[in-house]
Amino acid sequence: MFENERTRDLYEEIPSYPKPPLVPLPEPGNLDSLGREGLKPGIVSHGIVRAAMFATGFNTFQRQLPHTLENHLRGTNLRLPGLFAPVISATLVLEDDPRDLSPVERAATLVFAARSLYQDISSGELEADRYRDQILEMGLYPNLFSTSLILDGGRARLFKSTDVSRITVVIARRFYSLPVGNLESGATIQQLQEALSELGLVARKNRLKADRLSPGILTCATNKTQREAFRQLQESEINVKSLSALRHSFLTLCLDLDSYPSSHADAAFVAHSGNPANRWYHSSLQLVVFGNAKACAICSFTAYLDGNTMMKAASEIQKRAAGCSVEDGAAHTFVSLPAMTELDWEIDENLVERAQRDLRSIHDNQQATFEIQGIGTETFTAHGVKPVPVFIVALQMAAERLTGEMVKIEQFLTMSKYRCMSLVTGVVTTPEMMRFVDYVNGDSEEHERALALLREAIDSQARACRDARRHLPLASILSLFARSRRGAQRFYVVSVAAMAVVLLRVLGFFKPALQREITVSHPAVYPEVPVVGRPGVRLPYAKYFGLHYQIMRDQIVITMMPGVDWLIPNAEVVAVLRESLERIQEIVGGEE
Repeated sequence: MFENERTRDLYEEIPSYPKPPLVPLPEPGNLDSLGREGLKPGIVSHGIVRAAMFATGFNTFQRQLPHTLENHLRGTNLRLPGLFAPVISATLVLEDDPRDLSPVERAATLVFAARSLYQDISSGELEADRYRDQILEMGLYPNLFSTSLILDGGRARLFKSTDVSRITVVIARRFYSLPVGNLESGATIQQLQEALSELGLVARKNRLKADRLSPGILTCATNKTQREAFRQLQESEINVKSLSALRHSFLTLCLDLDSYPSSHADAAFVAHSGNPANRWYHSSLQLVVFGNAKACAICSFTAYLDGNTMMKAASEIQKRAAGCSVEDGAAHTFVSLPAMTELDWEIDENLVERAQRDLRSIHDNQQATFEIQGIGTETFTAHGVKPVPVFIVALQMAAERLTGEMVKIEQFLTMSKYRCMSLVTGVVTTPEMMRFVDYVNGDSEEHERALALLREAIDSQARACRDARRHLPLASILSLFARSRRGAQRFYVVSVAAMAVVLLRVLGFFKPALQREITVSHPAVYPEVPVVGRPGVRLPYAKYFGLHYQIMRDQIVITMMPGVDWLIPNAEVVAVLRESLERIQEIVGGEE
């Protein structure tokens, strides 16, 4: 471990929170679940896979797994390299502060709120996540603070610092390390406001010249570009010193004081993809504050921050910030914070140009966030149907109308009721879903028949989700096995697996999906976080599109992320989706 590295555990143990049970494991030798990965079942195909498992030692690994599972899950990062941040990280809009704060005041309250949240997480004072009576895995919340992605010897990994006394401030493409003291007796909010105000003045008077390059844009390039960029950066002592300062930062505060987004949707768009040179996407948590005091949080999925963790954390930060006084009533002589340090850089212009090309390849200027008014949870619960599966049915209807085929929808599902578990994906395009869509998108329709098929489609989704959550997926176990090998052993395992895959493909037994067709995510809804998503980007891993959706009482908020080759405008997709929702509303409401 590096100096001042607090742990390499992905899921940190917090003594005050009880541990959930371990996830069940699939029955050894059962390969049925690999069908979801593109393996055609049969004696020959399964025989090839079992031979590869035996040859690599996987069978021994799987037999020992009940005793070693927690260590593997806690320490093996299955999301790496995951450096192409705009298509992986998520932006969460924070509700406006009810007070008429300046941007500096808003920024100071958010930083103090984040410190308060960290204290409550560390002490166990934060209310535990629950599903019914069961406490869920809480070990991801520490990843919000003093956590960053680093490239260590050319390989990406997470770094968790013990230092909570400094934050990084990015303003006008300049990077500063600002000391704020320890959690118990650190800076007052008045001191922090003064320091941020001084930074604002410096930025306006001494703007970075056009030929002075910022490192921020490098952190949102592709994996390949970043590996080369950071290898070159680390050849300079100046850069190494600056990178070390960023590695030991509690969080990153991005001040976009020249930007005045007019709405939550605009704020999300600009925060996520509108100013990449003023970001540091290697930070697990970035707080973005605009010139009109609107604010967002950007969370790194690769830093093991899941949707529900992101949403609850952002909600807590906003609530605590709104209750944080901007006046310092303490009776003491005011003392300024220790001097901040500007971080210096030596950057190759060619690397910046490559990063810009990477971003242009996925940038998308069209409207991304939409509100479907008048349809929400009350619309469907009043008729005894659950809103989330109804939304998926409507999306399946819309996708069939737009593409002319029955596309596969995959939904992210939480697994946090198990220890050291986060998310799985479940395919919710079931045979029952397809029957309903075929029927209602056809020429003739009887109301009672449509309603019966709809209820079957809804029930089938619940079964599909239960099946996806039933145990740790075999594909994940295979990944744990491969990543747990070291040196020549890993090379051997990867080589044998590659030969097996080639053989299966040549024989026509394996056809992996290179792209997901449609991916959807429905994180927990919090009023303090009105918009979540990745607006302004196209997804290279989606054939059609991905979307985040939040179903409120009387509206649905959607953020669209089209695939790179998807040509239908977002607005048209949402319009057809709304028509599908209205059609289902007619069916459950009993209208002929």
